[in-house]
Amino acid sequence: MDKMKPHELEGNIFMQPWWLDIVAPGRWEDVTIEKGGEVFARWPIVKKKDRGFLLIEMPVLTQKLGPWIKQTSSKKQAIHSNERSTLIKLIKKLPKFDKFNYNLSSDITNHLPFIWNGFEQSSGTTFQIQFPFSVDEQWERLKSAVRRDIRRADEVLTISANIDADRLYKMIELTFDRQGKKPPYSKQLLGKIYKTGSEQNRAQIFGALDNEGKLHAAQLIIHDDDSSYYLAGGFDPTSEIPGAVSFLLWNSIKEAHKRDNTFDFEGSSVEPIEYYFSSFAPKTVHFHCIRGMSKKYAPIHFSKKLLAKLMR
Repeated sequence: MDKMKPHELEGNIFMQPWWLDIVAPGRWEDVTIEKGGEVFARWPIVKKKDRGFLLIEMPVLTQKLGPWIKQTSSKKQAIHSNERSTLIKLIKKLPKFDKFNYNLSSDITNHLPFIWNGFEQSSGTTFQIQFPFSVDEQWERLKSAVRRDIRRADEVLTISANIDADRLYKMIELTFDRQGKKPPYSKQLLGKIYKTGSEQNRAQIFGALDNEGKLHAAQLIIHDDDSSYYLAGGFDPTSEIPGAVSFLLWNSIKEAHKRDNTFDFEGSSVEPIEYYFSSFAPKTVHFHCIRGMSKKYAPIHFSKKLLAKLMR
């Protein structure tokens, strides 16, 4: 508790009320386990109504969402037992839903209580740089091609922490346009995250600028006391400096090291993205993805999946 700010609750940044009020305004509530007025477990649940059905789903830009479980012992067996029994209690307190689709925090190791209660489990993947070593040692761990790109970018670009959310979003739009897509979140939402996060010293936008002030790439980094997250980023596809994105990422990795944070790339199952992130020598970290569905909602769910498949 000593490291926490007074306004923060236990759990990572995605569990904080200010975050949930932005990404799921009026749609979230806490499921808690309390003893003697003290909270021993907390799980924010985000709800959505769809034609009379209740869906519990992950909000946008939120990789993992709890639960947080207080551990009162350092013994491995006691930790496992406490996690198992607490998860069973939390599951029983969930509202009656028609669809459940949630990613658990990576520190939740036991998915069996969900299986025992009729859920399905799969694994998600993220990539993290954890620092039992120095920045110089991490630099040597990078692929030589990435080091070369960073050096070249460093010769012609400078990094600014004074990039506003509008300029970042433009970079994101350019990146998605290149793929023939639109960003899955609005400029207004991104602006709210940056405004509120920066007011609490939890968010920064970094940009790579040339000597004429042209922006080549920009990234939004958010952080709590334990981890820094690469939340959103984009680049100018007309830029002739291919190392701009790597240059920014390397800067953010060094900033995370200064905070004694793990750096989380926010994983992707897209092959080229995984290949690129792996060039920074991160650790692969798995987390549990939990799914559940009522019998009355199942036909609707599978008909939607079939329609989406046919329209590809």
